[in-house]
Amino acid sequence: MVEEKETTIDLKQEVFKYLIHWRWFALSIFLAFITAVVYLKVTPKSYNVATKILIKDEKKGDLASQLTALPETALLKGGAANMEDEVQILQSRTLIEKTLDILPFDVKYYDDSYFVPVDLYRDSPIRVVWHTKNEEEEVITLVITNIEETGFEVKVNDAPKQLGVYGSELQSSAGTFTVHRIAPTELESIKVEVFPRAALVRAFQERLSITPSSKTASILELSMVGRVPSKAADFLNTLVKQYNNESIKDNNFIAENTARFISERLDLIASELGSVESKVQGYKNVNELANIEAELQVYLQNQTVFEKQVIENETNINIITSLIGHISQSKPDELVPGGMLSYDAGLESLISEINKMIMEKQRLSVSATTENTTYVELQEQIRSLKANLVSSLRRSLESLQIIKNDYKRQEASVQSKLSEVPRQEREFRAIAREQKVIESLYMFLLQKREETNISLAAKDTKAKVIDEAIVSTKPVAPRTLIILLASLIIGGIIPFVYIYIKNLLDTKIKNRFDVIEHSNVPFLGDIPTSESSGQLIEVNSRSSAAEAVRIVRTNLDFILSEQVDDACKVIFVTSTVSGEGKTFVSANIAATFSLSGKKVLLMGLDLRNPKLYEYLKVHPLGVSNYISANNSSIHDYILKVDGYTNFDVLSSGSIPPNPTEILMSKKFQQLFKELKASYDYIIVDTAPVSLVTDTLIISQYADATVYVVRANKIDKEMLRIPNELYRDKKLKNMALVLNDSDVTKGYGYGYGYGYGNEVVQKPLWKRVLGI
Repeated sequence: MVEEKETTIDLKQEVFKYLIHWRWFALSIFLAFITAVVYLKVTPKSYNVATKILIKDEKKGDLASQLTALPETALLKGGAANMEDEVQILQSRTLIEKTLDILPFDVKYYDDSYFVPVDLYRDSPIRVVWHTKNEEEEVITLVITNIEETGFEVKVNDAPKQLGVYGSELQSSAGTFTVHRIAPTELESIKVEVFPRAALVRAFQERLSITPSSKTASILELSMVGRVPSKAADFLNTLVKQYNNESIKDNNFIAENTARFISERLDLIASELGSVESKVQGYKNVNELANIEAELQVYLQNQTVFEKQVIENETNINIITSLIGHISQSKPDELVPGGMLSYDAGLESLISEINKMIMEKQRLSVSATTENTTYVELQEQIRSLKANLVSSLRRSLESLQIIKNDYKRQEASVQSKLSEVPRQEREFRAIAREQKVIESLYMFLLQKREETNISLAAKDTKAKVIDEAIVSTKPVAPRTLIILLASLIIGGIIPFVYIYIKNLLDTKIKNRFDVIEHSNVPFLGDIPTSESSGQLIEVNSRSSAAEAVRIVRTNLDFILSEQVDDACKVIFVTSTVSGEGKTFVSANIAATFSLSGKKVLLMGLDLRNPKLYEYLKVHPLGVSNYISANNSSIHDYILKVDGYTNFDVLSSGSIPPNPTEILMSKKFQQLFKELKASYDYIIVDTAPVSLVTDTLIISQYADATVYVVRANKIDKEMLRIPNELYRDKKLKNMALVLNDSDVTKGYGYGYGYGYGNEVVQKPLWKRVLGI
């Protein structure tokens, strides 16, 4: 069992995991960068165009401030502008439709000679005028080619081409149209797109953005992102103009209705005033009264306050009576005159609310039917509010009548005090009072008519343009620097994620660090992938594999240092499963020991699956045959290895049916005693420990055990087998060797391409591509 180790991160190791794949990073970043450049080339640029407007507060407007000298200018005093309401009006379909009626945006002209067609807008040399058009929710596409001075060819949607002449009417499945030549051109082809009105309005509604500059300010910023900045600027400027025109029209509509009502009342009051004045004149003539006012001046000075109150009461009664009569006789959609009841703010507020609803209903009637739910609800609200208004006016009239009756009682008291005044004076006073009431009402209406006329003449706009929309030269999309930077980041992230996931899912042993991290068994070294894996490493080889085998041999000497110097040392070589290269390691370790002047025997004891014949020329008979024979010498089965002085090999022999019994026989025990007397080192190629127990049966004869682990062959979890064997001490002086590791990936202590005098220099292109 592996001892618990402190979890640490080797930053250098983690960096090397990705740095060895630098070519993939370079290729991915390069491809991502090229993709970004192509995207920037083919993607049309978009520009942000904006305008700022100030929504004027009708209570603080310039026009109202100029009229403060006039008393009770209630007609010019509206509620403060509600920013949310104004935003909804500016984004309304009705206002955008009226704006697009002015601008020729439903027909677009493109120069399609470029990879990305260019919108000609104001620079189009032709103009298409539709006479009749099918009402379809689809874009009509015209491709005009072979443009000449007198004519052209045109293709409408998928219909065949037809010849056309400038100014002549052409027939198509989409409707009839005429093409006019505005200016000469060298373009060979022009693409024309005709958009349906509903789709065009929706598109501009979605693109239009309106945001307040702050929560307390009355400034709105209207912005739009488009590929043609001049078109966006024209739309925004026209939208603001249309918004002001509509507000002026609404204000004039209310003022005109009020002016008409005042004029009608003035005609009636003027007639009544003339009748009263004639009555005064006749009374004076009949009774020969010259200056009755002067005679009563002293007394009447004490009655001035009372008379003023009586006059105001009579005036208010007349106004309310007139309003009740007007509302009763008016149509449901007719506006109610405002500003007449300045003494009652509640009634004035109700009248203002009714007028707003009537205006909203008239706007809605343009685009909605009488069955529309909103329209019906609005109509019902107007009816209900008018009924409430009439009820309130009647209640106010009743209150004024009560006050009037009270005044009559007070007047009776005054009349008793005037009992000594001649009858003529009392009668004249009654007539004069009637004259003053009618005269006061007449003057009041004259004042209101002047205020209304001033408001009609002023035509004050509701929105003041602070910054007009201008053509922008700096695109907002695509953002070149951001896209290029993102391409570099994405290009680096893709291989990083791939390598990370691959490493995360790959549980195979890769390098010496995996072995050391997951095992407590001593580590002898790692042997890189050999270019001659099917044969022994050459005697004079300076390759990385040859040097690694020499390091393993040196480390084995340290492990065997406790053994007697002159005694034969037996080294077992085993592995977890077959195919990990234990035979290759055994043969090459034996070869390197022989080069040091020691007498070495390479002995094959993998009786079930022998592989020594793949590396060396061996006797067809071997250990199994020697154990089975009665009268034979073991030396009859031993062969010398060609090219080596002190290197012999003994094969495992024929594959026996009972390998376990052979390894446990007494003759096998004698075999080791005999061989140890003749050699300095015996390198034994044994069977894998996870498959059979052969190696564990004969482990008593070993002085050291080399446990081979092949890179990219077994999972890290499989290291629990050598860990358990080491913990239980079932294999003597056990040590691990990592075989077939890729030292070029920076995990081990690689040896380059050569060592010593034999330096193999690879071509530059191979080094760059990692071949």
